[in-house]
Amino acid sequence: MNILLTSGARRIDFVGFFHDALKNAGINGKVIVADPEHNAPSLQAGDENYVIPHQTDSRYMEAIVEICKKHKVKCLVPLNDWEVPELSAHKEELEKIGVSVFTPEPNIVDKVRDKGKYRELLNSFEVKAPLSYLNIDDAVNALENNEVSFPLIVKPRNGSASIGVEIAYNVEDLKFAYELAVREIKESPLDDATYKEPEDNVIIQDVIEGEKFSVDMFNDLDGRFLTALIRKQLDMRGGDVDRCITENHPELLEIARRMGENLGHAGYMNTDVYYDGTDYYVIDINPRFGGGYAFSHRAGADIPAAIIALTDGNEVKEDWLTQDSDLELARHDIVVRIDKQKEKYAL
Repeated sequence: MNILLTSGARRIDFVGFFHDALKNAGINGKVIVADPEHNAPSLQAGDENYVIPHQTDSRYMEAIVEICKKHKVKCLVPLNDWEVPELSAHKEELEKIGVSVFTPEPNIVDKVRDKGKYRELLNSFEVKAPLSYLNIDDAVNALENNEVSFPLIVKPRNGSASIGVEIAYNVEDLKFAYELAVREIKESPLDDATYKEPEDNVIIQDVIEGEKFSVDMFNDLDGRFLTALIRKQLDMRGGDVDRCITENHPELLEIARRMGENLGHAGYMNTDVYYDGTDYYVIDINPRFGGGYAFSHRAGADIPAAIIALTDGNEVKEDWLTQDSDLELARHDIVVRIDKQKEKYAL
């Protein structure tokens, strides 16, 4: 079984997780890594490594399909949310050539990529999201009516990697943060990830102060909920968890179960959930593996093994779906040499 990981970037650890899962299952196969940056560290770790066009390039899917056909790929797992809409839109095409695609359907991707619709989406199954406003006038009116108070957070509706995120403590800050977010959207791949104009792709939200959690949901290929993995965030770096404590908190597990069952997505979904001392609020939903999964893997979970079993039509073991609780874990960096001989260009 050959597996394709797209947008591997810095996630060499994920390549190792899938290598180990294939070996432990006694399955012969390759872990193939693709990324648009020729010097992405993960391109030094795969059995086959491809430099591909960016997901905004019209040739992106051509490259993905070519790799899948050439290597008879059976399983595709995306590691970056910017590419998920494109892969999801071509899911049927990939499935026709025998690829199990661990991405949600396009309608689900559209829902979870738009933070402006979280309250409407999540309230239907009794999960909370922060108060949100789609323009400065609405936010100012809410402030004047004491519906909300400063600080407020300004960010892209379909954001990623903390691009364009600012905290505002007064109306002047709010206007400046809005203009800054618009400018950063125009200068980033976010501008190509939605049909909205940059000025319409900004959201203003109530800031939820308190404990922060990464809450992940994993469903099978038919959208049936399998498990949740939870980590309390202790420190962040570049929009990713740097230190955490694994937790199996009943209330958060229940929130994850309701989300997984009601969204009915295929594959992995990563969320940020904040607790203000009274209620839990879903802040972000990303329809792909989050980098924080590596902590849960270290704590005993093995979702790559489950993905391989699902692809092969085999039983998923309960041990793969659980993590040890109350483990404090921290990330560290490694250095790899960029050997261009290990890389091929897909097109």
